[in-house]
Amino acid sequence: MSKPKKKPTGNPAKRTSPSPAVKAAPKPASQTGFWKRNWPGAVILLILPFALYGASLKYGYVLDDKIVLSENNFVKKGLAGIGDIFSTESFTGYLGEQKNLVAGSRYRPLSIATFAVEHHFWGLNPRNSHFLNILFYALTGLLLFRVLALFLRQDKDRKWHMALPMLAAVLFILHPIHTEVVANIKGRDEILALLLSLGAFYFSYRYAVYRKIADLALAGPVFLLALLAKENALTFLAVIPAALYLFAKTPWRRILTAMAPLFAAFIVYLVIRVSVIGFLLDSGQEITGIMNNPFYGLSPGQRSAMITYTLGKYLQLLFFPHPLTHDYYPYQVPLMNWGDWRALLSLFLNLGLIYIAVRVFRKKPVLSWSIFFYFATLSIVSNIVISVGAPMNERFVYFSSAGFCLALAWLAVEYLPEKLKLGAPRNAWFSLGLLGLIAAGYAVKTVTRVPDWENEMTLNRAAIKVSVNSARANSYMAYSLYRAGVDETDQTRKKALFDEATPYVDRALEIYPEYTDALTCKGGLVAGYYQMDGNIDNLLDGFYQLLAARPVDFITQYLEYVNNRAPARKMTDFYHRAAYQLLAVEKRNFPLAIQYLNYGLKIDPNNILLLEDLTETYAMAGQQNDAVQTGQRGLAIQPESARIRKVLEN
Repeated sequence: MSKPKKKPTGNPAKRTSPSPAVKAAPKPASQTGFWKRNWPGAVILLILPFALYGASLKYGYVLDDKIVLSENNFVKKGLAGIGDIFSTESFTGYLGEQKNLVAGSRYRPLSIATFAVEHHFWGLNPRNSHFLNILFYALTGLLLFRVLALFLRQDKDRKWHMALPMLAAVLFILHPIHTEVVANIKGRDEILALLLSLGAFYFSYRYAVYRKIADLALAGPVFLLALLAKENALTFLAVIPAALYLFAKTPWRRILTAMAPLFAAFIVYLVIRVSVIGFLLDSGQEITGIMNNPFYGLSPGQRSAMITYTLGKYLQLLFFPHPLTHDYYPYQVPLMNWGDWRALLSLFLNLGLIYIAVRVFRKKPVLSWSIFFYFATLSIVSNIVISVGAPMNERFVYFSSAGFCLALAWLAVEYLPEKLKLGAPRNAWFSLGLLGLIAAGYAVKTVTRVPDWENEMTLNRAAIKVSVNSARANSYMAYSLYRAGVDETDQTRKKALFDEATPYVDRALEIYPEYTDALTCKGGLVAGYYQMDGNIDNLLDGFYQLLAARPVDFITQYLEYVNNRAPARKMTDFYHRAAYQLLAVEKRNFPLAIQYLNYGLKIDPNNILLLEDLTETYAMAGQQNDAVQTGQRGLAIQPESARIRKVLEN
């Protein structure tokens, strides 16, 4: 007869079993009354964005607001335009057709659809648009707080305002690097994408921990909306499983189940995107302008060094957000190779962070996941995976800054007090003091940065103080001054504005001689001076220099205007020099040369020099019939023309 098994004795707490690295996640808010217990924090997170960004309610439209809102033809249709918004590439409502101006084109219909809804009910009203941006930003802070609270359990001995989720959310709301996203109405795509990604995170995490089918059902549609706001959301396909693995200790099978609706949503998004724009990432059309392809023509070493440098610049701006600018276009991010210490330092810092994340992911999961969150969400806009059309932008780090803010809060509340060993009361005061100083600095910088976004002039003046090496910033500053000069009625003040604009546009062309926007602005200034002083020689010399760099439409349009208003001899001499000698012979730009030579012949139909020029240009262009007809016109005027006879004989 076997002896009965003895029951285990002793204190169960003394059994040897590995303790989890992270405390179990709290129950969901519906069961624990999360918002009821944390209403003071919720109020702060709701009010703080309006305190920081309230001044923007008085501001107008700037930068790309015209593309997505004020001059978007689909938005102007109101609700009737939503179908067009979702069925076309995102620039089509502004440009009239899909032009694939940037790598991968753009398909971000959700925020544009919200603008159409606004327009339907309120018309073009920037105040309402700014209000909604701030509101969505506040909701993002609230949801970040709630999502982090799912797996970062609050210590019972710690006040609510010292809890990691609350501190991270407050730092996120305060961070000045978000000014571009919130104060620029166009930034709503970033705001909605993160807000909805956090929503998908919330539902996926709740399902994985509590297995509620309703949460699983909601996760997919919410994530699809996030992707339709901006494709950055797809990085949450990595962020969410990492959180489930590190904090909830969820089995991989359940993680896969929780993520299945999100992957399904991603596939649906890809199908929609390809069906709308016609391709996934590559249109097959090479983009050669450095304003939309900043690494064009660079060696792999230069490209990788510059990208690595920007990764270091992002870290600097997150730790110390000064100076800020909306413009990092060529060559504000300087050309460099791997011999530049700045690229090497950035490489060392970023690899160091990755090493730390791997090294401590079991002992310090909050820090590890924060770093992983930072790099995962930054990857898609880093230019490492795909070219995003700009070397860097402060709005690109909007997603990633959430990971940074969590890491910063953790360092101040958990890590530094433990290392300094100040004792319980002093630890709290140390953390509060440190975070208070950081928060105050962030708040002051944000409040003083917001007024830069009042209008185009204030924004460009702020940018040019920082982005002195950006062709775009210099060109935009020049254009703002040029437009102010065009609208100015006082001739002295008009000239002063043109004079102020000239060094900026010249600097832009020094940086990028073929920059179309700068060439157009320069042409406008040359024409503006002509309208004031009537000096046709300066006008034509200025236009010749611009044509030598790169022809722009403005010159053609203005030549049509001035063609019958200026002395005929000066104009025909210009067309011989610019159209024939420069455009036809030197540049081989036959269509434009032919157009300009015909302008000259409108002034003087019997000008034998222009007829000879046009005959030869037609021949060089392979338009033999036109060459013969024009040559016969010339021979009727001057039968002994050797130039024409040579063309006709051949």
